[in-house]
Amino acid sequence: KQWYQRRVRANKEDEIETLVYEQMALASSSFAFSWSRWNADCGERRMIVRAAENLSTQPVDEDMWKNYSCEPQKCYTLKCTDDDDDLFDEKLEETQFHPDLFHCLREGASTSAISTMSSTPYGFVDNISTWLFATKVLTFS
Repeated sequence: KQWYQRRVRANKEDEIETLVYEQMALASSSFAFSWSRWNADCGERRMIVRAAENLSTQPVDEDMWKNYSCEPQKCYTLKCTDDDDDLFDEKLEETQFHPDLFHCLREGASTSAISTMSSTPYGFVDNISTWLFATKVLTFS
């Protein structure tokens, strides 16, 4: 099969896609993001995103990734990982519910990551946002 025949489309509502891509752009100076294998199975009004703090140019260690469940008015860190056999919808202990992905990521972020996100130029965030909306990296995998 050709590469374009192997892609999977996760049908998502525009509202949740917009919210998640905007939040990813805001946090992208301090976090790496990836598609989660659970994203295609969680419904149209929810996205599951993998994220890990990364303030260097080095690849993220596999054990640093966390899954985040994002809905239009609620985001939280999932207990399950992409290595689990089944998706189970449990919030990671000692974490809270948040109104969006950005604030959810800030909960577990280092002081350096928060400082970097706070001082990120608008042009950088705008460019990342444009790229995310153009590629729809979480919708097409």
